[in-house]
Amino acid sequence: MKAIFKRELKSYFTSMLGYIFLTMFLILTGVLFYLNNIYFGVASVKNFFSLLTTWVIFILPLLTMRLFAEDRKLKTDQLLLTAPVSVRSIVMGKFFAAFSVFMSGMIITLIYIVIISFFATVNWAETISCYIGFILLCSVILAIGSFMSSLTESQIVAAIATYAVLILTVFIGNIASAASGVIQSALLWISPTERFLDFAMGILDPSALVYYLSLTALFLFLTVIVTERRRFC
Repeated sequence: MKAIFKRELKSYFTSMLGYIFLTMFLILTGVLFYLNNIYFGVASVKNFFSLLTTWVIFILPLLTMRLFAEDRKLKTDQLLLTAPVSVRSIVMGKFFAAFSVFMSGMIITLIYIVIISFFATVNWAETISCYIGFILLCSVILAIGSFMSSLTESQIVAAIATYAVLILTVFIGNIASAASGVIQSALLWISPTERFLDFAMGILDPSALVYYLSLTALFLFLTVIVTERRRFC
């Protein structure tokens, strides 16, 4: 897995995709931080992360659309699949490479917290909760994108399919707000974006933690199954 991880991580920055993602991510977070915190003089990052969860779904697929699709298109996937490494290691290596690029951007955003600390008191419980929830949410998005990339050899198709699933989750949350009773509870339970609301309130809900980790594991498992089938094709 280590060799796959290094190969994929290096490819992000030799193809400029890593730089493009980080530039877009930092522009997005910078604009949201200015509008929500600097302009209005607000110390809380709750609204910042709540808005970020909506917009980040449009740039995260950039990291996953090429993970498996590019290898299939270039016919280099068979070299990986016949190498003395398990399919699980291949999938996990690629996923953690994408996750590492994303985390590079997240680490840079800590500068925003430092800026807030100079002018106001940071609510550490809320801030830490928001970071944990947002990272877990994005791990789900990356896992979904990895799965979609494993289904096709077209990076564009992989990106569009990922967008479709992510936009559907947003619609589920909107539908839930208009529903009531059991239907509303069920829709809120299955919507990854709605699950983030507890974290935004500074609540580390164990069920939400398990939900995000389970959903990430599920899509990575499905990616392993799809990739494993290609080994015998």
